[in-house]
Amino acid sequence: MVRDRLMNLAVVAIAALALSSTLMGQTPGTSGSAPATRSPAPQSQRIRVNSFDPHDLNGIWLLTPRRQMAITENRPPMTARGQEKFGKARSSWTNAALGVKAAPEKEWNDPLYKCDPAGYPRTMQQIFGEIFRFVQTPTEMLEFFEWDHTWRDIWTDGRKLHDDPEPRYYGYSVGRWDGDAFVVDSNGFNDRTWLDPWGDVHSNQMRLRETFRRVDRDHIEWQITVDDPMTYTKPWGPSEKRIFTLAPKSPRSEYEELREDFCVWSDSSGFFKDADTIGVGDAPARGDK
Repeated sequence: MVRDRLMNLAVVAIAALALSSTLMGQTPGTSGSAPATRSPAPQSQRIRVNSFDPHDLNGIWLLTPRRQMAITENRPPMTARGQEKFGKARSSWTNAALGVKAAPEKEWNDPLYKCDPAGYPRTMQQIFGEIFRFVQTPTEMLEFFEWDHTWRDIWTDGRKLHDDPEPRYYGYSVGRWDGDAFVVDSNGFNDRTWLDPWGDVHSNQMRLRETFRRVDRDHIEWQITVDDPMTYTKPWGPSEKRIFTLAPKSPRSEYEELREDFCVWSDSSGFFKDADTIGVGDAPARGDK
């Protein structure tokens, strides 16, 4: 599965962009635009079709347009500790579509290349896989990610964040409504993940503040701020508004709603030997060896 996923990296961004343009012109569950000869729906019917509850975030959401970036382009100055850690990041060819120059293969240390979990918020900021599903319950919001086929709990039952949580990849999160904005605060992250494909780093003291806002029936705006005084001299963000579009299913899955997208080391470890002997998109890095 991982082998197939890696071999399709060069085309998945183009395919998803085309699909996301199609999705922008469709309502979920339809197969295309209405025939030109069909009469316009009565105004009352159009109102019902386009109405939405801004406090209802249920559904599958796809990043559109597919712009992959850091938290913002204006990264604040790093602390000495942050600079030291960031200086050790060595990206692989998988991020070449972003203009990130690959290091020589023997130096690669992107956690994803080792089948480590993407963690948060990187799972929302990569060259593919920025697809998630919200499921609301009376006590929490479940955010289920296609990448790693995993989820995080966003508790809405009034509990507070832990003061000294055991660090983990997707942290601990609590959410609340502020008007029509769903505000999420998170802490308790381990420091083993990158924030984005550029290798931006963080410590286990990182805290996140996010807002999700359903601006119309088919779109959610997402913004995020990173506050990590061990790594950055001031909070990083808020980010530009990222737009996620409602979709009937993942464009990367032929049948299912979300693709079962695991990283399986038994497949990944032999990828270059058995499947990519010349290095897709990575000729310069391989030429350095």
